[in-house]
Amino acid sequence: MKFKVHSISSKSQVWEETALEFYKKRLYEHELIFLNHKHKLSSKNSEELIQSESGILLNKVEKIDRAISWDIKGRSISSKEFANLITEYSMNDHQIEFVIGGSHGLSNEVLDKSNHVISASKLTFPHRLFKIILSEQIYRACLIISNHPYHK
Repeated sequence: MKFKVHSISSKSQVWEETALEFYKKRLYEHELIFLNHKHKLSSKNSEELIQSESGILLNKVEKIDRAISWDIKGRSISSKEFANLITEYSMNDHQIEFVIGGSHGLSNEVLDKSNHVISASKLTFPHRLFKIILSEQIYRACLIISNHPYHK
C-alpha cells in the first residue's frame, strides 16, 4: 500500500525528518511519502490563505474524492476504526492520500470533496508534530490489520 501525505508546510527540520524516517523504515512493506507543498502567499487574511492553500492541495492531490482530510471539523475515530478505514481503502485502491491543511485549516471545498474528514483530537498540534503522529497511526493501523500485538 502506498500512503501519500500532502501538507502545506515549509522545509522539514532535522528532528522531524528523523522521526518520519523512523516510521518509513518500520513500514518497509508499504510506501510512506510526504509531499510538502510550499505556499507563497503572505496574506494576513486567514480566509485568503485557506482558499489559496486549499487550491494548491486540490491541484496536487490525485483523487480528492478518495482522500482522507484531517481537520478539527472532522469526526474523531479510534486507532481500530482508522485501521478499518485503511482496510476498506486497500480493497479498492493501492494508494491512500491524506490531506493536511495550513495553520488556518482547509477550505469547505476540500472538506466537501474529501471522501473522509477526520479529526485527530480536539487539541491543536503543530504540523511538524502532526505528520509524525499520523505516521505512527498509519504504522499502528498496519499492525492492527496484521494482528500484531503492538496495539493493545
